[in-house]
Amino acid sequence: MARLYPMPRRKFLSLMGTSLSAAALATPGSGGNQVPNIMLLIADDAGWNDFGCYGNPSIRTPHIDRMAEQGVRFTNAFVTAPQCSPSRASIWTGKYAHSTGTEDLHSPLPEDEQILPDLLQSEHYYSGNVGKLHLGKAVRSQFDYYSRDVENWEKFLRNRPANRPFLLGIGFHEPHRPYLREKFRTGYAAEETLVPVYLPSVLQVQKDLARYYTEISRMDRRIGKLMAYLESENLTEKTLVIFFSDHGLPFPRAKGFLYDPGIRTPLIMQWQGTMEPGIRRGLTSLIDLAPTLLDLVGLDIPTDLQGQSFLPQLMDETAAGRSRIYSERNWHDLDDHIRSVRTPRYKYIRNYYPWEPYTLPADVYGSPTFKAMRKLRKAGELTEVERQIFLWPRPEEELYDLDNDPNEFHNLVGEAAYQEVLTRLRADAGSWENRTHDVSPAKRKPNRYDYWKHVEIS
Repeated sequence: MARLYPMPRRKFLSLMGTSLSAAALATPGSGGNQVPNIMLLIADDAGWNDFGCYGNPSIRTPHIDRMAEQGVRFTNAFVTAPQCSPSRASIWTGKYAHSTGTEDLHSPLPEDEQILPDLLQSEHYYSGNVGKLHLGKAVRSQFDYYSRDVENWEKFLRNRPANRPFLLGIGFHEPHRPYLREKFRTGYAAEETLVPVYLPSVLQVQKDLARYYTEISRMDRRIGKLMAYLESENLTEKTLVIFFSDHGLPFPRAKGFLYDPGIRTPLIMQWQGTMEPGIRRGLTSLIDLAPTLLDLVGLDIPTDLQGQSFLPQLMDETAAGRSRIYSERNWHDLDDHIRSVRTPRYKYIRNYYPWEPYTLPADVYGSPTFKAMRKLRKAGELTEVERQIFLWPRPEEELYDLDNDPNEFHNLVGEAAYQEVLTRLRADAGSWENRTHDVSPAKRKPNRYDYWKHVEIS
C-alpha cells in the first residue's frame, strides 16, 4: 500500500481496512499540524495523453513530466462534461452541472452555490484565482483575490498572508483555440505530431496539431517557472499541486463529444515529502476533487455534494476507484443533449436528438482539421472511422466494449451478446438522471450557426 507520510504532519486513519479520512488537524498558524496549501493547475482543452508522462513521445512537457515522476499520476481520470464551463462548475462545486443550472456553455453559477473557497473557509484558506475561471461573476466574491491575468500568480503568492494556508486556482488559456496560424512559428514540425486514429493523417491536420503541441509546451514552461518559484520560497513541501485539464483536445470527436478523447483528462497530484509517488489506474471523476480535498484536510463533506472522496484511492495504489463515471453534453454553440455512463470496461451513450447530426463547438467546426475533413469527405477520401462524425441520423444509443474497442468505433447496441450489458447501463443512466434531477431533453436553446447548411449530409 502506498502511504502519505510523515504521520506527525498529516495523520490519516484507516477504518474498516478501506475507509480512509484525515483526522484532528490543528488550526493553521498554530504551530501544529497545518493543512497544506492547495494549487489547481487547469489546462484549457488539453487531451489526456498529449504529455510525455502519458505516453506521447513527440511532445515536450518536461515540467509536467517531472510532476508525474514526483507525484501520483492517474491514468483513468474523467471530467463530467466535454465543455469548459460545465466541467469547471462541476470541479469547483462537487456537483453535476445540470444540478446547478450550469449545463449549457457560459451559464454562470448561482450566487448561493458554494465553490472550494467557501467550502474550505473553516480552515481559513486565503483563496485566489488567476487566469480563466469561467464560472460567471457571482461566485468570484468567494475568492479573496481574483485576476484575469494568469501571470498574476506570483503577485498572489508574494502578497498572501503568511499565517494562513492558500488555495490558488491557475486557469491557463493554453491550448484553447484560436492559434495564431501563419504568423505563429510553431515549436514542432508537422511530421513530429502523432495524429489520433480518428483523424486523417494529412498535412493540414498535422500542422494544426503542431500548433496545438506548441500551446501545450508553452503551458509547460509556465508551470516550470511556477514550480521553480515554489522551490525557491521553500513551499514545495507545504503545497499540494494538482494538474488536470477541463476536458479533451479541441479537435473533432474530442471536445464536445462524450467519447474518451472528449472527457478523459490528465490528473497529477504532487505533495513533496508527504505524498509517495505512484500510479492510480482506477476510474476517477473530477466531480470528486472538491470532496477529496475536504476529506484530506479533515472537513466534513456537505451532504448536497454529489461527488465522493477518492482519498482511499489516492492513498492505496491497489484501490479499484469508481465503479462508473457519468458525463453530460448540452448546449455549446449548438444545442445537444447526450448522456453517458462509463465503467472500467463499457461505455454507454444516449443521444437524445438522434435525428440531428453530431454537433461540434464553433472553434472545432472552424478549425483547419475539420475543414480538411469536410474537403476529404466530399472527395470520398475519408476512412469509415473518420466519416463517423458525419453520420446522420445518429444512433439513439451507443455501446462500446472498451477492452476490445478502446477507440469506441464499433457500436454494439444491436448485438445479442451485449443485451444484458445494454439493459443494465441504460437503466443506470436513467437512474442517475433521476436522482440528480437532470434537465429535460425537451429544453431547447437556439443554435449559433446553421450546422445543417454547412455539413454535407448524404
